[in-house]
Amino acid sequence: MALVLQCGTSAAATIIIVFTPPIGLECRSLGYIAYGVLGSLIMFITIISTIFARISETRKKESSTLKSFTAFIAISFRWISFFLALINGVGLIALCCLQFSHFLDNCYCNATVLSRGVDSYMVISYDGSVTLMRNSRLAAVLLSGTVMFIYMVFLRVMTILPNDLKDD
Repeated sequence: MALVLQCGTSAAATIIIVFTPPIGLECRSLGYIAYGVLGSLIMFITIISTIFARISETRKKESSTLKSFTAFIAISFRWISFFLALINGVGLIALCCLQFSHFLDNCYCNATVLSRGVDSYMVISYDGSVTLMRNSRLAAVLLSGTVMFIYMVFLRVMTILPNDLKDD
């Protein structure tokens, strides 16, 4: 469920940025994609760390070498995921600051040079693209709202379920 929440909200932000004219990959959308990919990587590293920690806990004293090796791997992966999460958070705050300070409103970023190269262009008037922008924003809001609703239902079910089992 954490992966669904991470990817759903990152995808919603990317949909809005990518489908705002000029359509394509630009500085802002690349930042949101990097945030989503790094967040998913952090989650997978944390899951692997948890698996190694569990393996380390269940080993008997006879295999102390394996126990210490898996504990070392678990601790190392936790530290790696911690530092990557720190970098990811600082990067997201920096991206927001750059976006709201209009630092990313330059010819290079606004012309989607990253995805179009020599065929890049600047949009002066959004008249022909209003429907596309409205639909992409509506799709992004529906996507993020649905993902958040599913996650809230999941959390509610997970908090109610153990209490029902204890009463039986």
